[in-house]
Amino acid sequence: MIGRKPVQGEFMAFAYETLEKPEVISKELLKKMQVITCTVEMVQTYFFFWDDFEDGGRIRCGKPCWHLRPDTGSLALNDACIMRSFIEELVRQNFTAELCDNILRIYNGIYFIGAIGQYLDTIAARSNNYDNFTREQYNATNVMKSSFFSVKSPILLGLALANKLSEESCNHVDNVCDDIGVLVQIHNDLIDVFNIDGSVTGKNGTDIQERKCSWVAVAVLEKCNTEQRRIFEENYGSWDPKKIDSIRKLYEELDILQLYKQEEKARYETFLKKVNALPKNATPSADFFYKFYDLFQTYTRDITCLMYDKH
Repeated sequence: MIGRKPVQGEFMAFAYETLEKPEVISKELLKKMQVITCTVEMVQTYFFFWDDFEDGGRIRCGKPCWHLRPDTGSLALNDACIMRSFIEELVRQNFTAELCDNILRIYNGIYFIGAIGQYLDTIAARSNNYDNFTREQYNATNVMKSSFFSVKSPILLGLALANKLSEESCNHVDNVCDDIGVLVQIHNDLIDVFNIDGSVTGKNGTDIQERKCSWVAVAVLEKCNTEQRRIFEENYGSWDPKKIDSIRKLYEELDILQLYKQEEKARYETFLKKVNALPKNATPSADFFYKFYDLFQTYTRDITCLMYDKH
């Protein structure tokens, strides 16, 4: 939990401090904000326990995954359950009534929606039919797996603490943030290609080996010719180093970095259209979303921008 930069915590703190009037923010509210930023990072850790165990991960934040610790193994899942219960306990100890209910409702949404996204991701990886590796499938998976937790939930938590959470504000967040939320996962998928040994992000890249329906795979299948598709189908989803190299060479040949820039531009344009269509009195406002996107870009404009602390 403390071995990485607290991205979701920073997003939440930014959302609250931007949505709240400065003169209202007391020491008590600052403490409550700190509790939420802490617990939202614990939620991330909870997912790491499960995700790394299910995927057979080896490295996380530059260290051995939790299930690889001495005497841990499958107990990592029990530890994840303890972590989840501890999160709820911390919220109940520090918040009362409506605010407590709102925070726990958002966290339950993260667990539920994230689990559905993880399920969709897993069944796609188990499929040998690459016709299912479509943009529609990818978007459906990662609106749930990535978008809600990485982008939407920090804003919703900020709204809750600022006492501005409503059906209307939730709808604005849900509508505007889909594309930039999925862009988080697209960025992660791109990094995975270059992150062979875990030196870039502190997590070893295994999307090719695990036959993941990643954005890179989807984008390449959309663009490749008959011969290139044959190479993809014959080599994708294997742990054979030669086959992995064949896929990486194919990615280079089709210039996935340029494809990523085009994708980023298209999603940003969609984001702008949605923001510009907001009512003038919308909460969160158009100005809020512009500022949030600027913060978001500090983590995605450069694939070498680290999301954990090496030291």
